[in-house]
Amino acid sequence: MQRILYLIQKEFRQILREPAFLGLIFGAPLIQVLILGFAITTDVKNVPMIMVDQDHSQMSNRLVEAFSNTKSFHFLGQVGTAKEAVHLLDRNKIKLAVVIPPHFERDLKTGRQPRVQLLADGVDGNSAGVALSYANQIALKLQKQWFPRLPHAPGTVKEIHLTGIEARMLYNPSLESVNNIVPGILAVLVMLITSFLTGMTIVREKEIGTLEQLMVTPIRRGELILGKVIPLIIVGLLLFTIAIISAGLVFGLWMKGNILTLYGMSLLFMMTTLGMGIFASTLARNQQQSMFITWFLGIFAILLSGFFIPIENMPRVIQWITYLNPVRYFMIVIREIYLKGTALHYLWKEALEMTVFGGAMLTMATLRFHKRVG
Repeated sequence: MQRILYLIQKEFRQILREPAFLGLIFGAPLIQVLILGFAITTDVKNVPMIMVDQDHSQMSNRLVEAFSNTKSFHFLGQVGTAKEAVHLLDRNKIKLAVVIPPHFERDLKTGRQPRVQLLADGVDGNSAGVALSYANQIALKLQKQWFPRLPHAPGTVKEIHLTGIEARMLYNPSLESVNNIVPGILAVLVMLITSFLTGMTIVREKEIGTLEQLMVTPIRRGELILGKVIPLIIVGLLLFTIAIISAGLVFGLWMKGNILTLYGMSLLFMMTTLGMGIFASTLARNQQQSMFITWFLGIFAILLSGFFIPIENMPRVIQWITYLNPVRYFMIVIREIYLKGTALHYLWKEALEMTVFGGAMLTMATLRFHKRVG
């Protein structure tokens, strides 16, 4: 035990002596949470759009005002015809055009149900779908305001009954993507930084020749691994804590669940990331190669974790592959604890899967490390 404590002290001295490591530990979490938290968003805002008002009535003017006074759309003005609107779409000047037909107000009052046409740029299908949904919400809101004021005598207006549907969004009532993205960024930070640091510290020892010197001492190989891993676990938890505080202070996003549950799950997840770093160090001859291997493995883990793209939207074969990705399980855990306050007994499956993957990864990496340095 005393030899392990000496190794831990040595590792901390080595980490604190390297400015690059200090930057990764203290600077990276803060910068990445700030920049990525603001930059990565699935919200659709400021969609450039124009209106084609062919009625020029009081109600069509109200519809134009409704679209021009929302943050969802960037109103660029009006054009005279739908053909001009299509021309602007072709030239990528706008993403949406709203065409109000002639006699809009008259048909609305007489119950003829006029159709407002929406022309959208469908190159980005997701954004186009969200923009069309926003436009429909604006139209429905105005419709609810208008019908009680319309005369009931003519046409079928008096027979129209609107059904009110009230939607309640649980866990993220404002539907802001930052509440979903930031916990995912924390998971990615834990994975990348701990795996990078593990690989770099071990490879650096190989480069300067101190690893071979350690191997000829009475220190057992298991003690050497523990002496390497324990300081990096402490560093990883410190990094995680800085990122959590940054997310709370900047975005006002504080976890709803138990912090001890989150840290316990993080430790299970770190078994995998540390194993990834040790494995990369056995393949690499220098720190640059170690970083490249870690990033190569990490990019697949991130993209298949559900961070950017919901796993349910992936092809069936890819969905099966994601079950072999431990980041998938930690991504679920951190979002559940952060946004829902989910208790540990509901997350036992993810905990078991991370334990199995982490134990297997750390064992295989350690055996390969012993073989390479033996």
